[in-house]
Amino acid sequence: MKMRKFEEKDREIFMIMANDFYSGPGVLHKVDPKVLERTFDEMISQSPFLEGYIFENEENIVGYAELSYSFAPEVGGRSIFIEEIFVCEEYRGKGIGHEFLDFAVSLVKDDVRRIRLEATRTNEKAVALYRKFGFEELDYMQMVIDKP
Repeated sequence: MKMRKFEEKDREIFMIMANDFYSGPGVLHKVDPKVLERTFDEMISQSPFLEGYIFENEENIVGYAELSYSFAPEVGGRSIFIEEIFVCEEYRGKGIGHEFLDFAVSLVKDDVRRIRLEATRTNEKAVALYRKFGFEELDYMQMVIDKP
């Protein structure tokens, strides 16, 4: 698998895959396409906060992932949040998610002290994969205020 950062030419395929992601078992709600457009714009803007990676095999785009960056006071260093990992259905179970997690976990060095992600409890295959990598469940209730 080849992994590269998103480019403008990937906008349409990102929108298709992100809509599939937000319709699947890994999330609890749909997301407005305008929000996905803003996310894509942020990913291709060289933002220090969000990076997007597209996964390709020899001839097809097979998925994507997003990483966001912040500082985590409770570990005294930078934190990477795996926002989304999506693999197209026909390519699941072929090690693509595993390969991306290898890459993401390798970023935890120097001033990066934490890597974090969310998962729905019902997404059992993903949860099992994350546990294999050493991710542990936190007993936090997450609360948000969203602005459209």
